[in-house]
Amino acid sequence: MDEGGIERINLFSRYPSVEGQTGPYGPGAHAPQKVVREAIDHVAAVQAADPSRIYGMIWAEPRCPEMVDEVERGIQDKGLRGVKLIPDRWFPYDELMFPLYRKMEELGQPIMFHAGIVYGFADSSRYCMPVGYECLVNFPKLRFSLAHIAWPWVDECLATYGSFRSAAGWNEGRTQMWIDTCRGTPDAWRVEALRKAVPFVESSRLMFGVDGSPGNIARKGPEHVAADLAIMREVIGVSEQQIEEYFWGACSKFMMAQ
Repeated sequence: MDEGGIERINLFSRYPSVEGQTGPYGPGAHAPQKVVREAIDHVAAVQAADPSRIYGMIWAEPRCPEMVDEVERGIQDKGLRGVKLIPDRWFPYDELMFPLYRKMEELGQPIMFHAGIVYGFADSSRYCMPVGYECLVNFPKLRFSLAHIAWPWVDECLATYGSFRSAAGWNEGRTQMWIDTCRGTPDAWRVEALRKAVPFVESSRLMFGVDGSPGNIARKGPEHVAADLAIMREVIGVSEQQIEEYFWGACSKFMMAQ
């Protein structure tokens, strides 16, 4: 982080899976509680190095029977800041998700969802289309974000945001959905995606993302910051206040709002 000039990060835990595990429900579907707990304890230990700069998130697998209890333990006992989810052989509106949504509402912590094409999870992209998240309007106290501007379904992602903004009475402060712009939009589509997102989404609900790992963050962080800064300043022409919101303010509201 220091090498890349990065002040704060949201850091996802390892995915709770068992090496070599296969089956009709996908890898990680029935990871034992021990594996789930180890992944949570690992990211909590990393966060403990500097909780003011590292915001640990639990990469949850909702088909694990003990997942909701382990999420509660990770947040309440370990001080982790929220949950990461990639729909894989389950849809965001499946009822198996509802106990986790209710628990996150109760805990007052956010969920960061993958949205859009999934590289690495085989036949999973169909579970990650933005409109599938409309069901979260039934959990109005739950803050959540959709990653990658849901590329290639950018328009659908923005329309879904509009639906949540409408449900909140067009009140920015009550809108429960954020959009994060982690790469996923290749460079050839990046300008178009941001040119659509910036004027449509309130500045406090559109947040920068890198989608890096500890091994490449020092390289990817500065590269992606510089690329988006150029688009914001030279192509779209936004104010410095909007730039500040994009690179930290919106994420700060997402992580810390109660």
